[in-house]
Amino acid sequence: MKNQFWSKNPLPPYFGKPTGRNGMKGIEDQRFNFEPSVTHITEETRSPAEKAIFRNWQKKQTSESREMINLACQIGKRGHKQIEYYFNGDSTPCPVILKRHWEHLEPVLNNIHNIRLLKGYVFHHYEGFAGQVRCVGRLNNYPESVIEFKFSNSVKPTVYPEQKLQVAAYIAALNRQYGQPYGVNINHGIIITVTPYEVDITLIESQELMEYWEKWKLRVGQFWSQQRNIA
Repeated sequence: MKNQFWSKNPLPPYFGKPTGRNGMKGIEDQRFNFEPSVTHITEETRSPAEKAIFRNWQKKQTSESREMINLACQIGKRGHKQIEYYFNGDSTPCPVILKRHWEHLEPVLNNIHNIRLLKGYVFHHYEGFAGQVRCVGRLNNYPESVIEFKFSNSVKPTVYPEQKLQVAAYIAALNRQYGQPYGVNINHGIIITVTPYEVDITLIESQELMEYWEKWKLRVGQFWSQQRNIA
């Protein structure tokens, strides 16, 4: 295949177009079928208390803190792009703002192998959601997994429940989309969180993953119920 990181049996990428429809943010496939994104569903189904906390936080932002948030967003976008370059054998140099993160992340990337998909769109038309998987591959001797990368400027890496919900959703969509024809039956997830100071690897075993999948289905059901009420 492309290089030592890649599997000899990669998955064919599906077409996806990020777009909006009926006030929802989501992804459209090649047949113009639209599904709301995992991120949009997550945001819309937060509790009233969580939404209030977020609104209050937004009000308290100063120009300096907004600059910090923008910088963090840039680091996240460039970080994911740099991972793509790295796994595809592209020698594009690491941006200066990413160097401290990259020093911690690169040794971990070198232990990822048998990559079958990188930045691929996935759709779960039965449940009604879509998303974009960052990586499907293996880390060391861990089973084939959906691997998500999170960039943070915090001192200590933190993994949030919503991130595990995201991974569970992506795995379910991936298994449904590719399934038996491609030998895809993933039941493990990995979240790699990197800060300027360290990197954290969170492994999600099959039992925990199933628990988050059940929670995610409830969130999706809540979302579509809210949409019917709006209509």
